[in-house]
Amino acid sequence: MKSNILKILAFSGLIISCTPAHTLFVKNNTGERIEFFVELKEKKTAGDLLICKELVPDEKLDHKAFIEYGKEGKCYHQKTTAVSKTSYKFSLPENYTVNIIPNSSVYPFQNIYYFIGDKKCFINVENGPDCKQRVNKLPSLVSITEILE
Repeated sequence: MKSNILKILAFSGLIISCTPAHTLFVKNNTGERIEFFVELKEKKTAGDLLICKELVPDEKLDHKAFIEYGKEGKCYHQKTTAVSKTSYKFSLPENYTVNIIPNSSVYPFQNIYYFIGDKKCFINVENGPDCKQRVNKLPSLVSITEILE
């Protein structure tokens, strides 16, 4: 009986550790800094974000290549500001790329948005004509949203 419980626990841990993580990149291709708000489905802490000083090409935005890009000295870590237990905000400079975290589950985000004037624009959602974005979904749960001018 005891060994069956241990087998079940080991198998459960294996399944959880093998769950693919969603990776979400946002590129600010505008002429101004944008403040983003990230609402999570569950309480998690997001200490800092990895922000790269250029609009990283989409083909380099799989998870491993982005880290390599950071090793070239083109990225920095920026602290996030907690808004509530399940949300935070951060500011993304113009012509920079960010890897939004946490990316520990298939899609941990409730909403990610920014404002253009009074209009709330959502990331990875079809918005109206005021929210000019280009969304690119790469294989293996990688999404890229580019905010256009």
